[in-house]
Amino acid sequence: MRNPLRNEEAAFRFVLGTIAFFAPIVVASWIATWLGVVTFVVATAIVIAGHSAGGHLAAMLFTTDWAALGLAREPIAGAVSLSGVHDLAPMVQFSFNADFKLDAAEAARLSPVFMTPRSRVPLVLAVGADETPEFIRQTRILWDAWPANRPPGARAPLLIPDRHHFSVV
Repeated sequence: MRNPLRNEEAAFRFVLGTIAFFAPIVVASWIATWLGVVTFVVATAIVIAGHSAGGHLAAMLFTTDWAALGLAREPIAGAVSLSGVHDLAPMVQFSFNADFKLDAAEAARLSPVFMTPRSRVPLVLAVGADETPEFIRQTRILWDAWPANRPPGARAPLLIPDRHHFSVV
């Protein structure tokens, strides 16, 4: 299956657009949770999944200090990051960064790969085998950085055959 992305910049433009679209929704859901509006959720049953920028957000939940937010225990039982963006450093190099002004320090601060996960629940890392090399690298570096979160028996991230960024979901 041919990948419609011609280069990594096009892929990251898509990712950034996804973040811009979904970030307000995620923030609103976090605020609702913190205010106690969402009280019917069984906290131990939540499994998070995210694709691309959503994979970044899923990984970031692993770095959250849930006790500091008033929770007695972490609210997630596991997660899936599908073609996630775990290292934001490459975004600094692309032309769209002229608008965002993301520098190397801020990219590192916002990159889960440079953080220590607080959670020990399983994180499934998967990527389309026909993705750009950058998305495959993004998946492998988090796999290497967070060995305590590998699902039992998993020996490598899941490479999904014949799939690229837009067909992997």
